[in-house]
Amino acid sequence: MTSPFSIEQPWELHWKRLPSNLKKINYVNDESPKECAALEAMAKIGIVGGRQLSRLFRLPKKRLKRMVREQKIVRHELHVNKQVMPVYTLGQVGAVIAGVPYEPNYWVEYQTKDVLKRLMFFELYPYFPNSTILPAPEPFTGAIEFQGKLFHIYVSRGDIKELIMHLKWKGIGHERLIIVAESLKHLQSLKMYARELKLRITTDEDLHAGEGKLFYLLNQYGEFVKEG
Repeated sequence: MTSPFSIEQPWELHWKRLPSNLKKINYVNDESPKECAALEAMAKIGIVGGRQLSRLFRLPKKRLKRMVREQKIVRHELHVNKQVMPVYTLGQVGAVIAGVPYEPNYWVEYQTKDVLKRLMFFELYPYFPNSTILPAPEPFTGAIEFQGKLFHIYVSRGDIKELIMHLKWKGIGHERLIIVAESLKHLQSLKMYARELKLRITTDEDLHAGEGKLFYLLNQYGEFVKEG
């Protein structure tokens, strides 16, 4: 089964570009905890889907439209198979609320796979209740702090060359890693490093199923098997 977030789908990215002379709204309403939580997550990861904002942060469409008008967020579109998927980035007022410096149109540097990786990060996030989202260096999409432990999250869309290069040149540290892959077949080249890593693996299919065991481990025979 092809994942809804597969890189193999015929995606089209439609970015909204903001003019350099955009007039900034001076009044900042930062009284909503739900909005603040969403803006902080967006500041750390870069982009989030409209459905994810509704599901994870309880922000309905009407509220999102208002946040766009208030320059807290910027709406863009992903098109696939005649479907339109709204995605959102941080607006300049949103950056003030989140307490981060703002770079206009920062999102235009994202390729389709970069967007899909970030959307899949937010598909994983609900499995770690009461956790904290943190930024992470490349090639990781982000990090999650859960029950006092930090997990670096790597989302694979196709090959994992960038992760292999990171492990080869940066070495294997003590980080706990979680990999989200479209398919376990994309992770064969990881096996030579996997035994030395504090590693858990899951797939798009397992995340969307939302039931049973979520993670895979590498067993003594060099096969990925469900933990437990």
